[in-house]
Amino acid sequence: MKSVTAEKLGLTYEPVAILWSNTKPEGALQIKPHGQTCIMPFFAQVATKGKTAVFDRESYGCPGARAGLGFGNGYYDAFGGAGVDFMSAFFVKGAKSSMDPAAYCAIVNHIPEREREKFIHGERLHKDTGKAKRFMTADLPITDITEKYVIFTPLGKVMSGELPVVVVFVADPLQITGLVTLVGAVREGTDPVRVPPMAACQQIGAFVYDEAKKEHPRAVLGYTDLAARANVGKIIPEHMFTFAVPFSLFLEMEEEAKDGVFDGPIWKGLVTDHKQGVLS
Repeated sequence: MKSVTAEKLGLTYEPVAILWSNTKPEGALQIKPHGQTCIMPFFAQVATKGKTAVFDRESYGCPGARAGLGFGNGYYDAFGGAGVDFMSAFFVKGAKSSMDPAAYCAIVNHIPEREREKFIHGERLHKDTGKAKRFMTADLPITDITEKYVIFTPLGKVMSGELPVVVVFVADPLQITGLVTLVGAVREGTDPVRVPPMAACQQIGAFVYDEAKKEHPRAVLGYTDLAARANVGKIIPEHMFTFAVPFSLFLEMEEEAKDGVFDGPIWKGLVTDHKQGVLS
């Protein structure tokens, strides 16, 4: 499957398609069963190296990624049943935010040593544990797919008859500007792009799945997750972001991109100036 939008943007990396399937692709990257890890390095390998990655209910990386991928809410039984209370402290200031710091630290001692400092001091995504709990139990959109696998693959590898659920662009600031403009051209209103300040995997999965259920879905800007950027490192250049859209919105964008913002003089002038600036 090719993309007019990607071609006219001049993307460095091919868009990533997210599919739900009962068929496991051969040779795909996969996390070891019950392994605790960030899934965004796998996404990075798909985006920048053309790999394919597959996830299921035994290999989803972490509680947040379980929700991000669409395998239900992973927070209630996270870390051997430590659950929402433990995660709410982690999302704030770690042991300092826990009602029982000693018990919290006892759980952290079972986490791989390389991750312990982060858990002790917390990710600091929320101002207090009440807000963190509301995020996990009420605010985060949850999808529990019936299919066995979630697949990340380059859009060009999607075969005839396969329909992605989500298409993810990896783009620099100028290209993000173009994508926002393109979506604004096809979507009514003044809020065509959602920017949830949450996990990068949820910004390309859970929140986009939520938009896909709507009559007029929005795009989701992502890769604003500090932890994901730390885990991915320089595989994805630090100036880039994700821009994820439900497939129905992608098709609208594709139609508009045939003769839209990318064919106008302003865009062409910006691209020329950008290229000259890079080469100078």
